[in-house]
Amino acid sequence: MEKVDLLVRHAVIVTQNSDRVVLQDGALAVLGNRIAAIGTTDELDARFQSDNLLDARGRALFPGLVNLHTHLFQSAVKGLGEDMAVEQWVQAVTFPTAAALSAEEAYLFAMVSCLENLRSGATTVMEFMYGLQDPAVHEAVIQAMVDSGLRGRYTRYVADTGAAMGLPPALIQPADEALAHVRALQSAYTGAGDGRLDVGLSIGVIWAMTEPGLCAVRRCADETGMTITMHINESPFDNLSAQQQWGRNTIPLLAECGVLGPDLIAVHCVHMTDEDIRLFVEHGVAVAYNPVSNMYLGSGIPPVVEMEQAGVTIGLATDGSGSNNCQDMLETLKFSALLQKVRQQNPACVRAQRALDWATCDGARALGLAGQVGVLAPGLYADFFLVNPFTPKATPVHDPVATLVYSAGQSNIETVVVNGRVLLAHGAFVQLNEAELLHAAQHAAQNLAHRAGTERLLDRRGRWRPV
Repeated sequence: MEKVDLLVRHAVIVTQNSDRVVLQDGALAVLGNRIAAIGTTDELDARFQSDNLLDARGRALFPGLVNLHTHLFQSAVKGLGEDMAVEQWVQAVTFPTAAALSAEEAYLFAMVSCLENLRSGATTVMEFMYGLQDPAVHEAVIQAMVDSGLRGRYTRYVADTGAAMGLPPALIQPADEALAHVRALQSAYTGAGDGRLDVGLSIGVIWAMTEPGLCAVRRCADETGMTITMHINESPFDNLSAQQQWGRNTIPLLAECGVLGPDLIAVHCVHMTDEDIRLFVEHGVAVAYNPVSNMYLGSGIPPVVEMEQAGVTIGLATDGSGSNNCQDMLETLKFSALLQKVRQQNPACVRAQRALDWATCDGARALGLAGQVGVLAPGLYADFFLVNPFTPKATPVHDPVATLVYSAGQSNIETVVVNGRVLLAHGAFVQLNEAELLHAAQHAAQNLAHRAGTERLLDRRGRWRPV
């Protein structure tokens, strides 16, 4: 009998492998941070023993979800940006908040976002952090990602212009300086958290970049192997500003600057032309689809079905809590399918399985982590979660995939394991004081809103006064 660190037994296992196999009465063995074996409970009981047995009878086991785009500090501004389009919202809420943010606050707010990602089944998160010049703020967010237990990629954005568009001076920095900081972060933090963290590059928006800055980001990516992520065509303003500045649309400009490539993850991509989609396919660009954020800000519905049919890899993302009001990947799963059904006026255009693919294996492929996460198979990282469907919202269950996508909520996520370590057990975090963190974040968010001047946005309704 081989000794393993964790043995999960009697689960319905949704493997997400190439055949989309679902095992009834399945078992999964974990050794170190990897999956050692998957099979039936009888098969694994005959091969393995463990001091840590997890009886998953009546539960479904899924690979951890991949959240391909968020801004972790934005848990600070939930509910402050109602009824605003993206350009108005960033000016009124996120820019002032980011400019006033301290490292201690950044840690608290990032922790709140990390905990909610875990509670909604997300085990891998790509963070897109604003280009604040204080290194301590970046280090605080990275530390929160490490302390939460998540697997993640930290990206720090570059913006070398934008004052004319209202970007605060605190968020503008010469590209060479910003890229030097990203290189330093890569050197210091790649492999942090027992190998769970790596570092990448991000570009804020086209109107906050010069052409030399775009070219510098591409050179840095080529020299370091870091991926790039960028907000692209979230609203018509991207193309309008690109036309005014360069006489061409955003994506053709990015192609000319060499930014497009298989290492680019394009975020939002709501307003796309046929030429844009063709360029993405030609260059192997992946897309982070943010359905809840796109609805909340009234940005529009991205042509996800059309992009995928053309050959673009699609992953799912919550976006930051400022433009979503939560980090709930289960909610994102549901709306990712529903929004496309509305766009196509076709209820069969995105099935539950397709949405789950976006959130698991396809998201992993977009991040360059295929063969590491997003699928349950021997040798891959032991990142998974267990769903207990016995709540009124999720019961009865006929199809575990449809239940997860359309019916489940955070209360159904019972156990979460990342890198072989149990982070959430029986609905409670194992090594974190969640209640203490949440109360501290509430206090810090109100203080920050006062300093940043964003609390004025609440004058029409009054303010929350916790007892």
